[in-house]
Amino acid sequence: MRNIIQLFAALIVAVFFTTNTNAQSALHPWLIGAGINAVDLHGPDSTKDILKTEFWNTMPAIAHLSLGLNLNPSLAVDLQLSGARITHAADGSTVSGRGFYAGDIDLRYKFDNGYIINENAWIAPYLFVGAGVNYMDKDKTRPNAGGGIGLNLWIWKDLGIYGQSAYRWSSDDHTYIEHTAGIIVRFGMHDADGDGISDEEDACPNEAGPLSTHGCPDKDGDGVPDKMDACPDVAGLASLNGCPDADGDGIADKDDQCPKEKGTKELQGCPDRDGDGIADKDDQCPDQKGLKQFNGCPDTDGDGIPDKTDQCPTQKGLPALQGCPDRDNDGVADAKDRCPDEAGPASNGGCPIPKEEEIQKINMAAKAIQYKTASAEIQKKSYPVLDEIVVFMKQYPQTKWEIEGHTDDVGKDAYNLDLSDRRAASVKNYFISKGISADRLTSHGYGETRPIADNKTAAGKAQNRRTEIHLVQQQ
Repeated sequence: MRNIIQLFAALIVAVFFTTNTNAQSALHPWLIGAGINAVDLHGPDSTKDILKTEFWNTMPAIAHLSLGLNLNPSLAVDLQLSGARITHAADGSTVSGRGFYAGDIDLRYKFDNGYIINENAWIAPYLFVGAGVNYMDKDKTRPNAGGGIGLNLWIWKDLGIYGQSAYRWSSDDHTYIEHTAGIIVRFGMHDADGDGISDEEDACPNEAGPLSTHGCPDKDGDGVPDKMDACPDVAGLASLNGCPDADGDGIADKDDQCPKEKGTKELQGCPDRDGDGIADKDDQCPDQKGLKQFNGCPDTDGDGIPDKTDQCPTQKGLPALQGCPDRDNDGVADAKDRCPDEAGPASNGGCPIPKEEEIQKINMAAKAIQYKTASAEIQKKSYPVLDEIVVFMKQYPQTKWEIEGHTDDVGKDAYNLDLSDRRAASVKNYFISKGISADRLTSHGYGETRPIADNKTAAGKAQNRRTEIHLVQQQ
């Protein structure tokens, strides 16, 4: 029997030193204990003496070894080996010391209610029942059965102390009470998902994963566990919750509107070359700092028209004039207005023009101009009329005029055409001589081609022999 006990003891020690013990006791399926033991052969026959230590049989050494295996939070199975030196018999008499050895397999109930008392609690009472054998020197081996009560106190992580008392019924007056106390240690690794990492160190105990992610799965192998990986199928960076950042701007590609261009967080990862707060992809002027309302384009003169469409980008102007100013408010931009400070129609380059009745008056006066017969020389009596017209032209210095010469049908056509052209030129030259700029005047002869009356009568012929002055419309 002693050899058997020694063998069991060696086995327990070997298991203890080759098994990894960890902090979380609930995850360690094994328990090993060693301590002192007292066997009372007298107590079962006299319950009033059950706590009298003078009937206890002990030995000055470790006399109790136990090895337990947790089956679930409430149940465990234990192998218990114990011994004692018998000096007090069942009847209370003193006897010479005889060796006593026992081995039992017990089912332990741990009172786990999941709340106050559970297998992780620092105080853990329990009940146990079981059966085994006992042997006393120079006697036969006897079976025994029984049970008891005990208490585990976990004082530091998986190290604790225990105490228990058992009633073991045996035949032939070998029934006894056994009191035990000692040190216990929980150990062993529980690995529910089989990934080689104990459940206590496994952040995902029910899902297999590598050690690098504390036992949690990592499909993309980026070192970020899938449960924390916002991009579990694409390798990424831990700083971005496992998502990639192709352009290295610190913004995950999934949140980056420009994943291939380094940008800023404020612009969802897009660049902004001109620093105007508008992403280049939305900026119509990406190299010029501009305004949001103009899609990133500048408005230098602040007239509400972006420079790129502003014909006068440095002068505040009007939308109707493509951003150009109009000082006289005549609808002609100053840049194109030949009279920017005087209102006039666009047909005259923005310059004022005579009233219609004034133009008609000029034409009436022009028809009174007379020439010497068959000549382009102006008669002197027509000078006052011409001078009046010169005064009028000077009142409108931006106007331009066309002088037309006309004849009746007397004579050859070619002659009449040449004569009319020379007469018109004579009027033009008179105006120039009076200070009218030559570039304001044109002359042209039409001969007999544009009659205004019937050439069959003298009166008609007189009307057809005429000079006309017309205002030239300008753009």
